[in-house]
Amino acid sequence: MKKRLTVGVITAECYRDYTTDMICGILAQSERAGCNVIVLAARNNFQEPVSPHVAHEADLFRLIGLPDFDGFIYDQNAFALDGIRKKLDALLKRTGKPVMLLDAREHPFFDNTVSHDPEDFAMLIEHMIQVHGHRKIYCLTGTKGTAQAEDRLEAYFHVMQRHGLYYDDSYFTYGDFWREAPVNYAQRLVSGALAMPEAVVCANDIMADALIAALARAGIRVPQDVAVTGFDGYLDDAQSDVTLTSFPKSCYQLGADAFRRLYSIITGRSCRRIPSRHSRIQIGHSCGCIPVQAPSAKSRREKRLLSRYKEWFYHSEVLFEMMHTESLHDLLFLLASRIYLICHWNELRIFLTNSYLQSVQPHSHLPAHKDCCEVLRTDRAGKNSGMEEHPLKQSDLIAYLTQDPGHPHAWFLSPLHMDEQQFGYAALSFGRLACCYPPEYCTLTGYLNLALEQLAEKTKLRAQSAGSMKDVENPHLYRQLVQIREEMQQHPESDWNVEALCQRTHVSRSYLQRMYKRYFGKSIFEELIGFRLQKAKELLAGTDHTLAQIAELCGYTSYAHFAKQFKAYEGITLSMYRERSRKAGGM
Repeated sequence: MKKRLTVGVITAECYRDYTTDMICGILAQSERAGCNVIVLAARNNFQEPVSPHVAHEADLFRLIGLPDFDGFIYDQNAFALDGIRKKLDALLKRTGKPVMLLDAREHPFFDNTVSHDPEDFAMLIEHMIQVHGHRKIYCLTGTKGTAQAEDRLEAYFHVMQRHGLYYDDSYFTYGDFWREAPVNYAQRLVSGALAMPEAVVCANDIMADALIAALARAGIRVPQDVAVTGFDGYLDDAQSDVTLTSFPKSCYQLGADAFRRLYSIITGRSCRRIPSRHSRIQIGHSCGCIPVQAPSAKSRREKRLLSRYKEWFYHSEVLFEMMHTESLHDLLFLLASRIYLICHWNELRIFLTNSYLQSVQPHSHLPAHKDCCEVLRTDRAGKNSGMEEHPLKQSDLIAYLTQDPGHPHAWFLSPLHMDEQQFGYAALSFGRLACCYPPEYCTLTGYLNLALEQLAEKTKLRAQSAGSMKDVENPHLYRQLVQIREEMQQHPESDWNVEALCQRTHVSRSYLQRMYKRYFGKSIFEELIGFRLQKAKELLAGTDHTLAQIAELCGYTSYAHFAKQFKAYEGITLSMYRERSRKAGGM
């Protein structure tokens, strides 16, 4: 049978709505074309400041160089930093394979698929004229020179001309598709440098939201004083309380069109187009309308289902269960039994590096020429599950995932690592559904990273303990202290004190403290502080508890002392650590 084409998708934060839509369009079109898709998606967009852990997330993209890819779809806009974009450009160029960009600027080496939506933007202007009767309408378009900004501005000109409405150069302004230009634009309106219009149509939702927030701070009400519309239907972290009238941009169709163009470049043949998703104006308060669109019964069911799975996930205590496993087998078994909390998944595989397996299973022997190993394979139906060691070369990973010739495959590959320590990869499939994973999957892989690191540390400590038993001064006391140390690590919040430990071990205070430091390299209280702060970091990253609650759960009676000690040891505040860890985990 002829080898199926395999297309790589390079993106970040693919759980976001607009990225999800693009990927779903790619997957639906690839299914029709009978092609495999491998999505290489970082959990974050590398926005500054970039922590060491986040920086090593980019090691995933080394897989770009594997020979099994026939071409790539590259979502360059998903990455915030020029540095990471330049590295990805270089990696993709080095492959010599066709690369298709998504809604990007013109590139010297890669093709580009741009969404063409002036007719949709024109519908918003028509709405302001025909429904609300506005005549003096301004346009805040995007970055000058970009196809989207120029197309939407041209649509504005056509509609104004068709209705015989006056406009001049002061009626339209180039923006930035972001939040800085709208704030400056609002200042011009407030100061009187630009006459106040009846309405402003913005070229995307982010600019519209920033404009409304800036006007509100100056006491100008939307829509009572001026009406505002957005465009594209995708808005993260709204700054305004006013709901937007917008038009959902078809990122789904953009992804499908990008795949069709790439397929044509690779094969020289055309691919039958998938049906379009029809959109309509999304009514909000910002234009002066009263929203009346009710979600469909199907949409309500899906939201209830997703909400239920999310609730189950965050109330499952899966992080603490994973952190307390004592062997790789137990950890993988727990993961296989908890992955059901991620909605719609079909199959999960875990690949670990040879070096990591040696760290947690010192007596296992993998072939010297193999550097990766599949250790877990499980599916939703439970028909193809199991834990075993199946060695393979990392360079064969893509070929291995797509080896079944029966139907095309789509896999989401995520790196498993802690800072620069690479554990391997997680591969998630939704079967033949055009789906994308939710943020909870990113959280789960973050939990898995923590558990893998702790398991390696536990194995190392056990090996050290076993090796040092030959030379210990008091073997009986040593065994007692090992047990006490494990209990402290598992329950650092308990009321530990030296007097109670002296009574338990039947030795003097000075002898206990001296022998503990000799055996473990730290004093009892240094260890206890470390264990408490480790638990605090887990709770900060994995729960929504308040900082005061976390202090209590970690055994601190004074929140102020807890906060001061955390900053002294970790170098950052509790709030900063929580924000940084959640950005890295995609929460």
